[in-house]
Amino acid sequence: MKKNKNKGTENEFGYEWDNYPEILPIHKTQFENWIIPFKIKDFRGKTFLDAGCGIGRNSYWALKEGAESCIAFDYDHRTVNVAKKNLQNFKNAEVKFLSIYDLSMPNTFDIAFSIGVIHHLQDPKKAMKNLFNSLKQGGKLIIWVYAKEGNENYIRLLSILRLFTKRLPLIIVKILAKAFSIFLWIILRVFASNDYLKMIRKFSLKHLEAIIFDQLFPSIANYWTKEEVIALINTLKIKSYELNHTNNYSWTLICEKE
Repeated sequence: MKKNKNKGTENEFGYEWDNYPEILPIHKTQFENWIIPFKIKDFRGKTFLDAGCGIGRNSYWALKEGAESCIAFDYDHRTVNVAKKNLQNFKNAEVKFLSIYDLSMPNTFDIAFSIGVIHHLQDPKKAMKNLFNSLKQGGKLIIWVYAKEGNENYIRLLSILRLFTKRLPLIIVKILAKAFSIFLWIILRVFASNDYLKMIRKFSLKHLEAIIFDQLFPSIANYWTKEEVIALINTLKIKSYELNHTNNYSWTLICEKE
């Protein structure tokens, strides 16, 4: 396979998934949130592509719901090995080591999704084109990315933190994430003012640590406005699309191919 010259955050996320490999029941709730208004039951009998699959947790729930088959891929060998282990009981699932930039499976899938990946890429429009081309006519593309709207104060704080954490060894960042997770766990016991925070309050300490770690280390992490998300699809042959401001901090984009 041709090696992608513009390697981005794959090594960083490979370290993360090697350290946080477990699929948890709460991951189903998160996946359901990220694909709204699509539902997990909509995967029944469908073929799907999971781009940047991580540990395979989203594929796991779609397959368990009765999807016909899937191909899940990522671009770090550690990540792929974890996903293969997590999905090994599904004989209709194939996990590949593959760059999203080298994806070439035209007119193959009923559904293609990429959760929390596109905003970490150097060339998101090329990735979107490849994913869209992988769909059959009438197929659905589901993308979940960070939003700028609703995150303004958080982005300012995180930008300051990342000035330091993205330069540190990942093992040190992991230690910091553990410390922050304890603080957040305590805060959530006192303040949980909306449904999203109430959901996070159910997370284990290790799950919180994984989420915080995920936020501290990426060398590429884009927070997009509504207009910037729509611009990702303005050259694609789309029959229709829907864009939702998920939990008021992220975007869920669902497109149907002509």
